Amino acid sequence: MKMEVHLQQRLEQRMHLSQQMLQNLELLQLPIMELRDVILKELEENPTVEETQDVEERETPATEAEREPQTEAQEFEESAKTEMIESVEEQWADSDRRTRRSDSAEDAERRMEMLNNASVRTASLREHLTNQLSLLELPEEDRAFCEHVIQNIDDNGYLSFSLEDVVGSLPEPLRKEAPEILARKVEHALTILQQMEPRGVGARSIKECILLQLNLHDKDYPLLRKLIENHFEDIGANRLPRIAKTFAADPEVLAELGIKGEPDPNFILEYVKSLIAHVSKLNPKPGATYSADKVPKVFPEVIIKRVDGKYEIMLEDGWLPPISVNRNYEEKLKERKLTEKERAFVLAMAKDEKFPRDQREMLAELGRGKRIMPGDRVRFAEMAKDEKLLTDQERTLAADLARDPAFNKDERDYIKQKMDAGRKLITAIEQRRGTIYRITNEILKRQMDFFENGVENLKPLKMQEVADALGIHLSTVSRAISEKWVETPRGIFPLKFFFASAAPRAEPVAGSSPFSFPTSDGGGGSGEPQDEQTRLALMEKIREILEGEDKKEPLSDLEIVRRLKDKHRITAARRTIAKYREEMNIPSSRMRKQY
Repeated sequence: MKMEVHLQQRLEQRMHLSQQMLQNLELLQLPIMELRDVILKELEENPTVEETQDVEERETPATEAEREPQTEAQEFEESAKTEMIESVEEQWADSDRRTRRSDSAEDAERRMEMLNNASVRTASLREHLTNQLSLLELPEEDRAFCEHVIQNIDDNGYLSFSLEDVVGSLPEPLRKEAPEILARKVEHALTILQQMEPRGVGARSIKECILLQLNLHDKDYPLLRKLIENHFEDIGANRLPRIAKTFAADPEVLAELGIKGEPDPNFILEYVKSLIAHVSKLNPKPGATYSADKVPKVFPEVIIKRVDGKYEIMLEDGWLPPISVNRNYEEKLKERKLTEKERAFVLAMAKDEKFPRDQREMLAELGRGKRIMPGDRVRFAEMAKDEKLLTDQERTLAADLARDPAFNKDERDYIKQKMDAGRKLITAIEQRRGTIYRITNEILKRQMDFFENGVENLKPLKMQEVADALGIHLSTVSRAISEKWVETPRGIFPLKFFFASAAPRAEPVAGSSPFSFPTSDGGGGSGEPQDEQTRLALMEKIREILEGEDKKEPLSDLEIVRRLKDKHRITAARRTIAKYREEMNIPSSRMRKQY
């Protein structure tokens, strides 16, 4: 087969995202504070965009007097040419009906409260330990070893490496002795470190961390130490009877308690419970207080309030500076118009037969209000060179009208580009507002039971359902709810919270109807199918059942399944209950049992 290169024409249709649409999608996905950064950057880089003042300055009488009167035709022309800018700014202004501008004293106080509650950077754990080390009077060698050990402490306060690894990572100036001697010096430095605050820092295991936090002067110190050293795993497994039995058979423990003869098992058990209560107050992660990982600040972008029995949606835009395109640049880009005095003079020149016909027609059009175009300036420049044809006054006017405008071509192109970018940004912000408002309104309609009665009534909702109802794409809904928060009478939630999936149900028993539900007496019954439960709603019902259980005889996961059937007519698998219980950090029935 012969290979050759040739040209071929083909007619086809393709769909491409415009630059405006790409910007709309990008801004839609941004959280409100990142959008604020984008606006502030645009204000800094774009000279044609300005922050709109809340109160417009009134013009002085002198300024109004200097303004030249305009005819109806001129006013109509001006309004037609600025129609695009006005439509964009009107859209911005119209959004105030669903936007809460934070200008009142109440809103200012609310913003100030949010700023005051913002977390302040504190010293890290390593900085805190280094500061304490600087206050100790130590030999320089010990100080150097302590500084090296501090660098190996993790954020929870533990020494996360073995002593051999710490020795192996020593800097060259400290590695002048045998490894055994260096290991002893590192261990000595670790001992110094373990005496610092917070108590428990520098531990190599959770058991050592708890032991370091015990008070040597506590009267129960011997028993607490024995409890942790010998029964730490039993405490974690809630095997209190085994601990009490061991303590009852230990002469040292009985001597500490002052018991002679046969000990009372109940007394020993209660004493063990008091010791465990003391241990539970100690911190297994002493360095977590100094961790650099702080809870991120949340800025609700949507506010849902109940007003006169109805829910209203407001967009919180107090963090966003209102912007507009500077009209002065628009005016300067326009071609110049003649003043009334110049128009009268030019009309008189248009009637003078000494000028050629084409020049008279140009002068007549300018006298009727036409703007001076670049071609007109060229012709005026040629007229100004003719000293015999024009009088001094006519030559002066022609030379004035032949001058170039305030900006050259490159400057005009730059300003037009920046003005266009400013208008597109304003339009994208307004479309973002509208999309978030419409999605929130649809969520409010579909999750009304949640707002009225709480999380147990949260219904399963898919993003595709909202997208279909609003006639938008699924990805648009996903972008709009990304990292957006809403303040409601029931708390502050991410918008994604309302798109809850349905909890899995247990598979029906073979031969039974999928819509058969147990009756209160435990038998089967048929009736209307139950409503789908969201994961969070099912979790709340599980929590409610566990809060009412007998702590001495806690409910197993199978018992929770039965109670959900009897009380709420909800069918769920035992493994589902176990999964959700673990997600709520609720231990198993054996661990929940109280003795």
